[in-house]
Amino acid sequence: MSKLLSKSEIGRLTGAGAENIEEQKRILEANRIPYVRRKDGSPALTWEMVNQATLTRGNSKPSPSGINLPVGFNLGAAS
Repeated sequence: MSKLLSKSEIGRLTGAGAENIEEQKRILEANRIPYVRRKDGSPALTWEMVNQATLTRGNSKPSPSGINLPVGFNLGAAS
């Protein structure tokens, strides 16, 4: 079983900060990274979810809407 990322890790991953829950969710959704909602509405996810979405996105064609990683999105934190 994988460990969930902490709220501060999700904030660093998205570049949205630990308190900006709505922006975190928007960035995760824009990058097709799945998450579940915690009781307080904040996103919960594992590194496996991030990595799988990254692999899937890398193997697919670019989105017609041209969605790219937002400034501050730090996939290097996954290693």
